[in-house]
Amino acid sequence: MKKKLIIILIVILTFSSYLPIKASYNYAPWGDVIEQAESYLLKRQVNNANLVAEGGQEASITLSNLKDVFVYNEHLYVSDANANQIYIFNSNYEYLESLPKADDDLGQLKQPEGIYIYDEKLYVSDFNNERIAVFDLNTKLFVDEIKNPDDPIFAGDFKFKPKKVLVDRTERLYVIADNVFEGIMEFDSDGNFNRFFGTNEIRLNAFEALVYKLSSKEQREKMALKFQASFSSIDIDNSGYIYTVAKNDTPPLKKLNFKGGNILNSMGYVSVVGDARYPSLREKVATGPSSFADVAVHENDYLFSALDDKRGRIFTYDDEGHLLYITGSMGSQSSMFQRPTALVYWGDRLVVVDSGNEAIMIFELTDFGTLINEAIAHYKNMEYDLAKETWEEVLSLDSNYFLAYAGIGRTQLRNEDYKNAVNNLKRGYDYYNYSKAYEQYRNQKLQKLLPYALVLILAGLIFGIGRTLKNSIKRDKEDLGD
Repeated sequence: MKKKLIIILIVILTFSSYLPIKASYNYAPWGDVIEQAESYLLKRQVNNANLVAEGGQEASITLSNLKDVFVYNEHLYVSDANANQIYIFNSNYEYLESLPKADDDLGQLKQPEGIYIYDEKLYVSDFNNERIAVFDLNTKLFVDEIKNPDDPIFAGDFKFKPKKVLVDRTERLYVIADNVFEGIMEFDSDGNFNRFFGTNEIRLNAFEALVYKLSSKEQREKMALKFQASFSSIDIDNSGYIYTVAKNDTPPLKKLNFKGGNILNSMGYVSVVGDARYPSLREKVATGPSSFADVAVHENDYLFSALDDKRGRIFTYDDEGHLLYITGSMGSQSSMFQRPTALVYWGDRLVVVDSGNEAIMIFELTDFGTLINEAIAHYKNMEYDLAKETWEEVLSLDSNYFLAYAGIGRTQLRNEDYKNAVNNLKRGYDYYNYSKAYEQYRNQKLQKLLPYALVLILAGLIFGIGRTLKNSIKRDKEDLGD
């Protein structure tokens, strides 16, 4: 009996290396959850147990309350709110140095949160110092600060508590501040407050609406601030469009144009909301909709990812709002998220900081994820034949990836192969492009049939005219005979 068990165990261990990695999930066109091959896998985790300095030396820091992460010139910058430091790592994730320096008196931080780098300047949301602190990356010294805005709007007991900061190519600053519900604070390059940008709409339930209606003007103004959803995080693409995420807002993820209007496309099988379905209250897991803590835009501008800190998932979409894949999970194991706070793209890698694990977690694409990204890139670059071939490779790895059928159909539509485009777009549930392909296919069939139809019509006309002439001659003969 023992010998049999040992043989069975050996067989299982032998073949286990060939078993597919645990599948991820996505949403079918009809809304159900379906299994999907993994697109990203955790490849490395930098934590206090394995943290080293450049050259393999012992690092002089301890990771703790990690708040934000940024990539600049092949270096990784991480803010630590407990240590009041910004850590800098090289491309091998080896610790290099920290900012501010101990002798930089004006640059000392108190609970740094969001960070952003533009034109060799590091901008830090210095939360408890109530300012945006600016450092020169060449000298590694503090050079400037933006404090409480000098504007009547902020008179009284207002405290400027910045949580996230972003700088655009004109050096305007966009700041998400604590207890500021009117929108994102916009500052000019000199640090002067301009306006609120991208204000979220107020959404009330029935009870809140009734209370609001019965309240005085002053009470309504206070309630309006209370009920407005505040932004969680912010990022910007190469064209200057700003991506935002907000908790308790609909939609939770937006792409804002220069006027602050939402222009995010949502053409996927499900809306751009993270989990389209979530557990009920009876299940022993986090309930309710996804809660986005951060958003990151890929350098190619047509991919972006949102980090859900409720269930520890990363949702990646294309610029049309299609949910491409879902990565990560929450749990007590070291390979899972515990309290993820921020993410950033480093090329195709996704880097996430987790204050619960006190770790930097690096995710890399699988072959499946690489093929999806390549197929989209080929299509965006008008390389339609390559896009079609790549989507076919995607289907060879996961035949239930419906977007691949739609992708093939769209390339066939571009190449005027309307008949096959109709079939694949139907299989991919892309009804918008299906209707366009069907119209072209119908016109194409009509064009092919048109010469035959004209011949038939002409033959019919000739036959009709001939018959009329024949009958006319016959009547004339009969009249002459009479």
